[in-house]
Amino acid sequence: MRTRYRMMGLFWALWTTVAAADADWVLRGGTVYSMDDTASHYSAIAIKGNRIIWLGDSHAATTQVGPATQIIELNGRTVLPGFIDTHIHSMDTLPLINGVKLSPYQTAEEVLATIADHARKYPYQNPLLGSGFLAPAFGVGGPTAAQLDAVVPDRPALIVDEGGHTGWANSLALQAAGISGETPDPVPGAHFFQRDEEGNPTGWLVEGAAIDPVSEALGVVSEEAIALAAPAFFREMSAVGLTAAFDAGMIDTGELGRRLAHQMVEAGEFPIRMVASLYVNQPEQLTNALATLTALNERYHHELFTVSTLKLSLDGTVEAKTAVMLDPYMLPEGHEAKPLLPNPVMFDAVADAHEVDVDLHLHAIGDGAVRSALDAIERAKTLHPDSDTRTTICHIEIVSAEDVSRFAELGAVAQTTPTWFYYDDLALRYLGADRFNQMYPLASILRHGGKVTLGSDYPVSWIGKDALNPLFNIEMAVTRQQAGNPEVPVQARVSERLSVDQAIRAHTSDAAWQLRLEDKIGTLEVGKLADLVVLDRDPYASDVYHIHTIAVEHTFSDGRLVHSR
Repeated sequence: MRTRYRMMGLFWALWTTVAAADADWVLRGGTVYSMDDTASHYSAIAIKGNRIIWLGDSHAATTQVGPATQIIELNGRTVLPGFIDTHIHSMDTLPLINGVKLSPYQTAEEVLATIADHARKYPYQNPLLGSGFLAPAFGVGGPTAAQLDAVVPDRPALIVDEGGHTGWANSLALQAAGISGETPDPVPGAHFFQRDEEGNPTGWLVEGAAIDPVSEALGVVSEEAIALAAPAFFREMSAVGLTAAFDAGMIDTGELGRRLAHQMVEAGEFPIRMVASLYVNQPEQLTNALATLTALNERYHHELFTVSTLKLSLDGTVEAKTAVMLDPYMLPEGHEAKPLLPNPVMFDAVADAHEVDVDLHLHAIGDGAVRSALDAIERAKTLHPDSDTRTTICHIEIVSAEDVSRFAELGAVAQTTPTWFYYDDLALRYLGADRFNQMYPLASILRHGGKVTLGSDYPVSWIGKDALNPLFNIEMAVTRQQAGNPEVPVQARVSERLSVDQAIRAHTSDAAWQLRLEDKIGTLEVGKLADLVVLDRDPYASDVYHIHTIAVEHTFSDGRLVHSR
């Protein structure tokens, strides 16, 4: 069925190319990288409607120009396929846009001072929201409600950590949610309320099912709020050259987020194309997951917005001590995290998805979770050898050396976020040197024949707003250092650095394959959809430590000029 639709689309594209008269847009006088298997270069490109109708030499571009054709003189600038973010939480960003912005590099004192300053400046924000702090800055036990009460005593407050896997509530927020010493943990050992010696919740909420009651009680997500925030945020995505994205879970916004995306699409106000997912991080959610996803896919099935992928969260994060490891943590000594989705039910869910050709996106940060994901895929392929399912394992922060080659062997995409590639002292302390040296083995996965894709995981960010920009991701995949700073230590190992070409493909052609859109976008070829970006400089010819400073001049999405600098 999928192959037939692809062929129909190709025949339509070829017919319209032949039948076309003048182009709507001609871009000429620069370098146009096709990023296809031929690695062809051109100096001009022509667009009609939402399709690429011609590629060639600038001198020959006049054959595509008519009275109504709009021309962009590139003057030596560079054209690439539009960037694709392979892991973002676009709609879940919206409720946090006006909250306090924190950094994982801040001390506990700096975090509290920043929150206090924001509370003074915005006394009308109720509840007070925020994101971006690093929970271990407050010690092994995490932050407490009492600390947050000291700076926000007059209204409920909820602050989400930089990884999005823990939250921090003040006393008024806990009271609003009815959380007390008698409240049972949602999923003991996996989703829980951190407690003091008397068993009372301290205010640190570990994993989603512990955060959700507070978020819901405070009304963090509202239809009006996300609708107001959405246009500006999607303009920011266009401004950094993003033309497509995989939404890895509307965890907080849920149906409100999906409905808003669809409304924007119908109104012609959605400047990207998005493949979205159904997010599952608790075993009981698996029972009806595939049926729910089928219903969502039928309800939301548009050229620019679909809900077609099952996202399974297998573990948490290293900093929250919820990443599942093959061996215990070094600090706290002997600590072992429990999987969010235990292996028997997770294995069955992966197999069931393969049986009905549903694509999967598996969150796995610890080497234990990565091993389980690969094992589940291997079992599913054995049970359903003719399955068309594509599976992505996202984040892959720590991968055992024994598992690196299995990505290629099983056809699993390795997805991650290079803006996290600062020298990770916390991982070194928590996990030890051996596992520290197994972090993000991207080049090794590629050397074995696997696919690597890149995304922002926004709003989860170590570097703030710049994390949305694919050019920061591309640079840091190449250097494994802070953007623009060759003097800082390299995130181990140096041998895992990508080439510029590999990093760009991970945000374009290979990213399109992950989204099952490789026949439509990801490369610049006649007949494909006109998703492309114009850069002021050529990343292939730039100093690698300056790639992040390259500016996006124009962004075309589905043939529409959605951004001009």
